Amino acid sequence: MSWPSNYDSSDDDKKITETSSAASSHSGLLKDFKVGFTLAIKNILSFGLAMLGILVVTILLLLVILLFILIPVILTLGLPFLFWFVETIVVGFTATSGLALVFLIMFLLLPLLGPFFIALGALFGMAREIVESDGTQAESAFSWYGKRGLSLLGGGILHFIITLAPLIIAFLAISYPTWNPPTNEALRLIIPMIVVWIVLVNGMLSLTFPGIIDGLSAVRAAARSVRLTCQFPGRVLGAWFIIVLIVGALLLPMFNELAFLWSPLLPAALLEPYRPLAIISLIFIVIPAVSIILTRIYMILTAKVDATYTQGGGE
Repeated sequence: MSWPSNYDSSDDDKKITETSSAASSHSGLLKDFKVGFTLAIKNILSFGLAMLGILVVTILLLLVILLFILIPVILTLGLPFLFWFVETIVVGFTATSGLALVFLIMFLLLPLLGPFFIALGALFGMAREIVESDGTQAESAFSWYGKRGLSLLGGGILHFIITLAPLIIAFLAISYPTWNPPTNEALRLIIPMIVVWIVLVNGMLSLTFPGIIDGLSAVRAAARSVRLTCQFPGRVLGAWFIIVLIVGALLLPMFNELAFLWSPLLPAALLEPYRPLAIISLIFIVIPAVSIILTRIYMILTAKVDATYTQGGGE
C-alpha cells in the first residue's frame, strides 16, 4: 500500500507505528478534513469533469436497465399488464404517506441503483490516486468501472441491504397481514431511532468503498470497514458524524421537512436563495472531499494495523 504523500512532517499520523490513540486524536481528524477539502478544491476541474461524465454514463446505464426490464415484460405479459401495474403503484403511492412512502420508493428503486453505486465507487478510485499523488485525471473515474465495477456494485447493494433490510422487515411486520402502515404519530416516535440506525450503520461501513478500491471483495471490504471502526471509533465515526452534519446542512434548503412529519425547520424563503449554491457545493466540492477523507483514513488506519501486526510477529 502506498503511503499518503500529502503529509506534513509534524503530523501525528506520519509514522505507521504510532499508537491507536494517536489514530483517534482530534488533530488527526482535523488534518483529514483539511487535506480532504484542500485536495478536492485543488482538483475541482478533474472531479467536475468526472462527475459530469459519470452522470451521463449513469443515465445511459439506467436506460439500458429499464429497457432490459420493460421489453421482456411487454413481450411476455403485454402492455395492458404494464399499465395495470403502473396504475396499482400510483394508487399505492397516493394512499401512502410519510416514512412508509419513502420505504416503498426505496424498495422499488433498488434494481435501478446499481449504476449510482458504481459511479460513487469510481470517485473513491480517483480519491485514492489523489491521496497517493495529490492529483488525478477525469478519465480515471471511468477506468475504475472496468477495474472494480462488479465489486463496487456489490458494495453498494450491501450498504443498501444492511441499512434498510431490518427497517423494511420491521415495516412489513407492522403492516401484516393487511396494509396498515404506521400512523404519523407513531412515526414521530420511531424516526429518531431509525435515523440513529442509518447514520451508525453507514458510519461502520463508510470505509467499504476504499477497501474495494484497495482490491478487496465487497464482503471483505465491508468486514474490514467494521473492524477498523471498532478499532478506531473516534477516527472513523468522528469523521462520519462530521460528514453527516456537513451534508445535512447542505441538504436543508432542499429538504426542509423531516420525513414529511414536522413543520419546516426554517422559513422556506430564507433557504430558497441558497438552494443552487448548496447543490453545486455538494456535488463538486463536498462529495469529492468526502471520498478523499474516507480514503485517507482507510489508508492510514490499514497501514497502522498492518504495521502493528508485522511488529507483533505476524507473517
